[in-house]
Formats: sequence, C-alpha cells, structure tokens
Amino acid sequence: MSATPSIRDFDAEIEPRLRSDTLNYGAVPMDADNNPTLAPESNPPTINTVSVSASDTVISNRDAQSTQVADIDGFFSVRLTPFIDHTATNPYMFFGPIIRRLKPGMTIYVGRYTEKTKHAATAASGSSEMVVFKSKVVSRKHAELSVDEEGNWYIKDTQSSSGTFLNHVRLSLPNQDSLPMRLGESDVIQLGVDYRGGSEEIYRCVRVKLELNGSWKRRGAKFSKFAHENLKKLTLTDIDGDVEPCVICLGGIKPSQAVFVSPCSHSWHYKCVRPLVVKTYPQFSCPNCKSICDLEEELETDEEIV
Repeated sequence: MSATPSIRDFDAEIEPRLRSDTLNYGAVPMDADNNPTLAPESNPPTINTVSVSASDTVISNRDAQSTQVADIDGFFSVRLTPFIDHTATNPYMFFGPIIRRLKPGMTIYVGRYTEKTKHAATAASGSSEMVVFKSKVVSRKHAELSVDEEGNWYIKDTQSSSGTFLNHVRLSLPNQDSLPMRLGESDVIQLGVDYRGGSEEIYRCVRVKLELNGSWKRRGAKFSKFAHENLKKLTLTDIDGDVEPCVICLGGIKPSQAVFVSPCSHSWHYKCVRPLVVKTYPQFSCPNCKSICDLEEELETDEEIV
C-alpha cells in the first residue's frame, strides 16, 4: 500500500492540476498513461464567476441588513460550523464550531493547516487568529474575512487555486483576487473542490455555514426562556390534553416516552429522530427549522446567556 502523499508532494504534483482544472468539471485530467488523475465531486457547485467593475464592491444577493451592535470591546463575531447536506452522496469534513472576533478594519485569513499556522488550530474561541483546516484542497491563504463599522461581514478570495464558493457561486478565476462579497446569516461557503471524490478526509473540500454577530447566542437565550417552560408543560399535560405531535412519525408525544429536544426547542420521539442524530453526530440538523447545532458544545451557565 502506497503512503499518503506529503504536503510537499501535493504542492509539487497535484496543486498545479487544480489550478487549471477546477473550472472544468466535465473534463477529467489524464496522466501519461491515459488514466484519470482528478475525480471531481458528483454534484459540483455552479461555476459562475462574479463579474463586476474594478471600482465596485460585490454585495451578496440579499436585502440590506440592519446595523449590528459590537460587543463591549468593539468586536464583531462570526461562527463557522460544518454545512450538512443530507442529499449529498460524498462525506463532508467535520470540524468543531470556530468563533472569531474582529474589529472594523481588521482582516483574518482562512487557509490550510501547516506547521507555521498550527497555533491557529488551537486558538481560543473568540480570538482573532487565522482560521485553518486540515485539507489539501485548501490553499495556505485561501480567503480573507473582514468586517465593517456597521457589523457587515465580507469574504474575499485571495488567489486560491481551487476556488472559493459563496452559496454555490465561485468568486473569482484561479489565482486571482476577488472583490469583497458581503455575507449574510446562514450563508454557505465552500473552500476548494473534492479530490479523488473526497474518499479521504484530507482531500475533501470544506463547506461552512456562517452565523454572524452572536446570532447563535440569541437563539440559545430564546430557548432558555421558552423551551424549558414547554418541557415542564409537556410533563404536566393531562392525558386528554393536546400535545404537539412528533413531525417524523406524526404521533403524539406523551408522558413517559423518550423525547429528544434540540437547542432550537423542537422535540421528537427519540426513537424517531435517532437516525438523524447518529448520522452527523456531533452536529445535528433540525428537520423542522433546518438550524444546525453542536451536541458536544460546552454547557453555558445562566450568567453566560445574554
């Protein structure tokens, strides 16, 4: 069995092919023996590059958002979690939630894990360190995140070879800077494209769902106020009372049944929802509202919930 190529081997042999072939999913590159050398993913993102004048700033396709309020130290925050697509046939790259905080005018890179950037992989949650992923289809400095004075976040492709995709649209041609693209809540970013079909985790692209400016904390606060009361009502409901049914089996949820309650306050019979829980654990995608939560996230005290 051949050994897994080193990062140096990858840079020398594979990355040049990614530069020339990531815009052409239909043609698979062949080696000297006429064997395919790069397996594109089965359902690639739309390869539409954004075309604007050099003087314009690219804005994402959504209504203008209201001005956000920075925290007490003047920082805005962003949380990156894996994007889970239950319709995809290829496995996805898992990583724990990553939180970064920036002040207006600051920028951070998103790129590949290397010996020089390994400190960023263990950086404290809420730091302003670079975001790194252990994937060989991600360039060392793949993209750049920034925030303006109104709390609007932006992403820019920084001459990556395999592409940065925002909601399935590629931001620039290979090895070219893109203009800044404004980000919105729950936008999906993809870094690179799968190599060898993503059969090995180190060759998988990185798909990220974005949560901006503490939105995940506000959802948690809402749950703490209302969902816990709903749980108490559920256990005290009279046997003849109306109880919200499990949307998976459409049967009623009754006392003494095993119930799974998600952080977004939706609940199901545990037996019904268990296949969804184990499929992507520790990430969980709510079948009701499609929100994604981390089931291994550290528990917060009442004082930490604002």
